[in-house]
Amino acid sequence: MSQPLHPRTKEALARAFQALKEWSVLWNYTALPRTLNIVFNEAEASVMGTCHVASDTVFLNANLLQPRNESLLLETLCHEASHWMAFRRFGLGIEPHGPEWQAYMRRAGYEPRVFLHGEGAHGVDH
Repeated sequence: MSQPLHPRTKEALARAFQALKEWSVLWNYTALPRTLNIVFNEAEASVMGTCHVASDTVFLNANLLQPRNESLLLETLCHEASHWMAFRRFGLGIEPHGPEWQAYMRRAGYEPRVFLHGEGAHGVDH
């Protein structure tokens, strides 16, 4: 049986879902919050998020749910959702961190950046 979420965790998740809804409007794909699955898992500490385009799923590190990580949670969610949008709109032949992905990040208000292992890695799985 899972434990109930801490109130701060619930608030962080609500803000993340609200941000996803706002990005979906900016990205002209309002079905995004209903289409993209978000799963939190106990990934290795160096992996903050991955995007699995084929299953419409973004996997995020459960450590992002800690209150001190809320800004990283939002940026990581945007990073992975931007991958999903770029691949959905332009196909799997684009570069994962290419101009299409970068444009989605910028529209959402983030500077496109890629973390390397040890800094909070992101990954993309087609």
